[in-house]
Amino acid sequence: MTELEPTRRTVLKAGLVGGAGALAGPFLWTQAASSAVAPGGVHLAYGGTSTSTMNVSWSTPHSVGRPVLDLGTTRHYGTTVHADSVSSLGVDTVYHHVDLSHLRPDTTYYYRLRHQGSTPRTGSFRTAPAKPRAFRFAAFGDMGVNAAAQKNIALLRQQDPDLAFVVGDLCYADSGGMGTSSGSQQDFTLWDRFLGQVQPSARAIPWMTTVGNHEMENGNGELGYAGYHARMRMPRNGAARGSVTYSFVRGNVGFLALDGNDATYEYTRNRGYLGSALDRWLTGRLKAYRDRDDLDFIVVGFHQCAYCTNVAHASDGGIRDRWEAIFDRFSVDVVVNGHNHCYERTHLMRGGAPVAEAPKGATVSTRKGTVYLTAGGAGASAYPEVPVDLSYVTVQGGLKLPELTTYRAVGTADHSIAFFDVSPRDRHGVATMKLRTLASDGTLIDSLTLRR
Repeated sequence: MTELEPTRRTVLKAGLVGGAGALAGPFLWTQAASSAVAPGGVHLAYGGTSTSTMNVSWSTPHSVGRPVLDLGTTRHYGTTVHADSVSSLGVDTVYHHVDLSHLRPDTTYYYRLRHQGSTPRTGSFRTAPAKPRAFRFAAFGDMGVNAAAQKNIALLRQQDPDLAFVVGDLCYADSGGMGTSSGSQQDFTLWDRFLGQVQPSARAIPWMTTVGNHEMENGNGELGYAGYHARMRMPRNGAARGSVTYSFVRGNVGFLALDGNDATYEYTRNRGYLGSALDRWLTGRLKAYRDRDDLDFIVVGFHQCAYCTNVAHASDGGIRDRWEAIFDRFSVDVVVNGHNHCYERTHLMRGGAPVAEAPKGATVSTRKGTVYLTAGGAGASAYPEVPVDLSYVTVQGGLKLPELTTYRAVGTADHSIAFFDVSPRDRHGVATMKLRTLASDGTLIDSLTLRR
């Protein structure tokens, strides 16, 4: 059984060539006593197809009259779409969403967010090109609301990626992280502070997010994900047609987002709620990706670590038992995790062991194995690095068994963001994905070139 998600959706079905008109469709608003507030917390996400869809989301401190989005290929706009507005536990804030489809590939769109009596907020985004072209994406998790996170937002703007792949523990509104928190451990106003913090980046590029253990908010729906669903509008093409797991393609890369809470051995709150349905979906999507001639790389993201030496959470045997053999079967190129508040990268892994070295600065073929990345240094308090050759893995029953850490290639406790520069196949038929991990001040922490 999956948690209920908002189902009232506004879909733009026009070609958007700049002509005037308003789209009639399902929408929800309530009249407010005062509307003199500007739209805030603006963030974007693909609706499943990067070339032709975009979800635009924003918030207001309370209910407002007639929240709408104006859209066009010029700042004259020309098309108006009513928002789908939802509330959430513990705040007066209302979250507004517009799901756009039938957009043109490789096109800049201008949008304006407004409601009765408000000062509009404007922005723009660009859809992905129809054919593979070089692009950059950022990968990270565990951001929180703090000064370190703000530095990383500035880094994101400076590096100007085309999208961000965010692997959970977004704002820590539920500080317990086990899905069983008391009221004193929950501050849902942190969501609004988080959305305001990330807006300078997220209003211009898609932030493709998934859940971590701190998105399991006790009392907020069957799985604790109701607060996440109210604020984040991801593709609804995942397991059981949900939006916590989903997939999308950008250029020559296929992305998949999983829910590590379903597989972890570290805690039991949501373990197995999708179970075999998730594994069948994952297998089907990976097979479909590998059957496509136009895709070179596969990147999978979720929260808990398959491989990490940091002793705060270390490695999770539940992840390995459920998904590692599937990743091996379909030669997944990169797995991005968070959870441990640090940066760490493995050598090439296959069959539960390193099969080829991948030191900093190397060029490697991911046909040999998968690179596992812990990118949990986006802002939350850093976990101290303990340089040891021995760490542990959490196995079934929650036991922590010691294991050698021969899989580790690079690691640091510094706050950081990972950036990947993807290039399509050259004249020799070789595609590349170049990793650069930067500390918040722009210092290079790690680099690696993946070839396929």
